[in-house]
Amino acid sequence: MRINFFIVCVFFGAVAIFGGASRADVMSLPLVRLASVVMIAIALMQIDRQQWRMIHLPVIFLLAVAAIIAVQLIPLPPQLWASLPGRGVYMDALGVAGIDGGWRAMSLTPDLTLNALLALLPPIAAIFALCLIGRAFWAMLIPPLLIVIGANALLGVMQIASNTPYFYSITNDEAAVGFFSNRNHYAVLLAIGFPCLACWAAQPQADPALQRTRLWLALCAGAALFPLLLTAGSRAGLILGGIGAISAFGIRMGRRSRDGHGRAGRFRFQPVTLIPVAVGAIAVLATIALARDEALNRLLGSDTGQRGENLSIYFAMAKDFLPFGSGFGSFDSVFRAYEPLSAVTAQYLNQAHNDLLQIVIEGGVLPVLLLAVFLVWYLVRNWALWRHKVRSPAALLGRTGAVVVALILLSSLVDYPLRTPWLAVLMAAACCWMLPGGSTGEEKDKGLAAPTA
Repeated sequence: MRINFFIVCVFFGAVAIFGGASRADVMSLPLVRLASVVMIAIALMQIDRQQWRMIHLPVIFLLAVAAIIAVQLIPLPPQLWASLPGRGVYMDALGVAGIDGGWRAMSLTPDLTLNALLALLPPIAAIFALCLIGRAFWAMLIPPLLIVIGANALLGVMQIASNTPYFYSITNDEAAVGFFSNRNHYAVLLAIGFPCLACWAAQPQADPALQRTRLWLALCAGAALFPLLLTAGSRAGLILGGIGAISAFGIRMGRRSRDGHGRAGRFRFQPVTLIPVAVGAIAVLATIALARDEALNRLLGSDTGQRGENLSIYFAMAKDFLPFGSGFGSFDSVFRAYEPLSAVTAQYLNQAHNDLLQIVIEGGVLPVLLLAVFLVWYLVRNWALWRHKVRSPAALLGRTGAVVVALILLSSLVDYPLRTPWLAVLMAAACCWMLPGGSTGEEKDKGLAAPTA
């Protein structure tokens, strides 16, 4: 089991380092997908029927998503293809160019749709990786995850200070992005650090001194995240950071503490824990005083940018291609036909920066129905996780997963975090943490204790 845990950590580390971009032409993506295939193969050789039952729900969900994408790659006869919504203008263009209307895939960009299909490999591999090590070891992944978040934060500081190193040719220059190519995705990862720190600090320990040390370290690390979010320049990331911090206190306050005799007791607030919070507040004020609070300046500004102005265009695109969509990965190509000449600049939109609308544009009705099913499941699991006090490490991890999923979903309303392999992997892992079977407060402590790190 230790070897499997090491393999899983290596896989997560590889995706964290090489999976920070969403563009189809990024050279590191084949490495991430190859690692995902290897991870899936290793897991399939070892998992049994009982382990499969533990993860079958998220795997089936992702396979359903894969099926919807794969259908868009099926070649269709010319007349049927031309009759699909939104294809008429492209059929006319083929006729003007003198190109025969042969059999074509439903997607307007089959190569990018195939890339979208392959992009499901990392999250599927993450689910199998968690299945391989078993639920009892899931909490042990929190410390490595915090190390990855810390490494991204330190790298972001270096990038602000020296404008180097950056790992992708297309990136937010002169901004903190960590191992990502996009500062918004970097900020989302920092926001995820808050609930993860709370989970790590609240893990039960036999030694009260170690428990207090963990709490202090978590508070200090959390206090350091806010100035980093300010300098990242991501408006959504700053808001998500505030939500993540509030939810972190909720996770911590919801834990049932125990006294030295093993009796359950209430969590007692200690005023001394306000010291790291005060230091963090001072650091935030210093960041503002030094005019490094780019995220706050952008948040308080009145300019909504090109994204807000394009909402009406997005709705028109979605309407024209309903109910089947234009094809996953086709947004950039299709948007150029809708973009007004007055808005054409040297910059371009590679994504809609609103994944909900982009899913409708590219996938049509079916993926929206799948999303609705997921949201119902998510709400049901949240009700089960939060209506009772936390009585086990699994329940604590389940609440953490619920917050991580919420942060990524909220980010998807103004960006595209799930199109980045590393954040897609974190989303898959967080959903697994929420799975029933030792994650609610109704189970007894007995038999659910997990190894802590």
